[in-house]
Amino acid sequence: MRKTVLTIVLGLIIGVGSFAYFHSAAQSRRPDDVTITGKWELVGQEGEWKNAVELVAMDGALWSVEKDGSLFKTDPANGKRTQVGEKGSFEKIRNLEGMDHMLWSIEDGTLYKSDPKTGKWELVGKEGEWSKTVDFVGLGGFLYSIEPDGSLWKTDKSGTHTLLDKGDFKGCTNLTEMGGKLWTIEKNTLYETDPNTLKWQQVGKEGEFSKISAWEGTKTYIFMIDKSGNLYKIDKNGARTLLGDDYGEVKTLTTLDGRLWTVEGGSLYKTS
Repeated sequence: MRKTVLTIVLGLIIGVGSFAYFHSAAQSRRPDDVTITGKWELVGQEGEWKNAVELVAMDGALWSVEKDGSLFKTDPANGKRTQVGEKGSFEKIRNLEGMDHMLWSIEDGTLYKSDPKTGKWELVGKEGEWSKTVDFVGLGGFLYSIEPDGSLWKTDKSGTHTLLDKGDFKGCTNLTEMGGKLWTIEKNTLYETDPNTLKWQQVGKEGEFSKISAWEGTKTYIFMIDKSGNLYKIDKNGARTLLGDDYGEVKTLTTLDGRLWTVEGGSLYKTS
């Protein structure tokens, strides 16, 4: 992220000014569930998403970051894209999450929160302390993250880290949230964990969730796409329902307004 010391100070001042709003408007970004009929539609112009590397839905819009670190807001009604903030502000981004009206990103090992309405950002916690993060997700006003040694961390909005478990999540490659629980894929097997008690259980058969290229949790389902292009809906019991088989180029997936949104071959599509 192309940020100077002076800008960091200004970002902190702006963050303090918006503190009251930030804490009074807490809500999850998780949308209503999606009902798939198999109908898909190109949104916007073909190829205009070829540089997108991250995508998340929040507050009725799609938020994406491109290879050069630029943030864009997309109107789901017509696909119109608008750049937000300075070009390259999200340089070296590795993860993006929407929570409580803010965008949370890991860039070059450091956590930032950004106000998507203004493009203003703020460093959260210490520089470099997120360098080992495998994946993270927002749930209940906290960020939950997993590191390669299997550690599960809970982080509040001020950046305070709390170690919840050391080692039990080793082999985790994917993390999402469904129905207030944390869901992980560990060594190709799906698990559900209660973030309050840390009680966990294996869901479905061992090893049946290999080669997952994208997934997203909603209130009662997880939607996932594998590297063969198959789109599945997973319920809380691990039952898989095949919804489609032509999503081979998808690496980004989110849900908004009861639809799935995917970037395929450099273009944006919605499926309902």
